[in-house]
This record gives sequence, structure tokens and C-alpha cells, in this order.
Amino acid sequence: MSDGSSPLLHWVEPGPGCLRLTINTALYPETCVFRTCYVFTDRAYLYLRTETPHEIIVEFRSKQHQENLHPVIGDFCNELVNQRIRLDLAAETQTIRQMIVAQAFSEADFDEPH
Repeated sequence: MSDGSSPLLHWVEPGPGCLRLTINTALYPETCVFRTCYVFTDRAYLYLRTETPHEIIVEFRSKQHQENLHPVIGDFCNELVNQRIRLDLAAETQTIRQMIVAQAFSEADFDEPH
């Protein structure tokens, strides 16, 4: 526990006025990272950068001074998993979704007046 209210996340690095999370893009592709960041724009300022080809560093800065960012980063990590599952499910079901849309359009009568 860092301050008695939340566990210290050992994979998070402190920086000047921020906390940094390094994300492996082999595990969480850029699409997952950016979608997750978008979900968290209301909770923290997020700055992304890279130092190596397969990593994205996300810097979290508090929108409310003195806010403990560890719970935000913990939730962010959970959302990364959620976004990865969504990406995997979309890939797994792409063919069937395309077939359903094709079938729906093949049965539609677009020449019929309203």
C-alpha cells in the first residue's frame, strides 16, 4: 500500500508530476491502447510516446491536483484487457458478420418507394 488507500502498482514508474505505464504492443496492439486511452480522457491527462518499436509509454497526469492515480491506472489496465478481448472477438466473428450483412442487403428491396 502506498498511502493506505490503494495498492502500489509495481509495474508503474513514477515520473516528474506523472506516473508512467509501459505497454507491450505485442500483447496490446495500438488499437487497444488508443481505445483505452479514449475511455480514460475524462479521468486523467494522457500522454503517449515510444522509445522502442514494441512499446508504448502512457504518462498519466492528474486532472485534479493531489489525486491518487494508482486506482486510475489499475482501471486502465483492466480496460486494456477488455479492449483486447473486443478486438479478438471482432476478428473471430468478422466472417459471420459479413455474411449476415450481405444476406440482409441481398434480401432488401431498394427500388420500393416509401
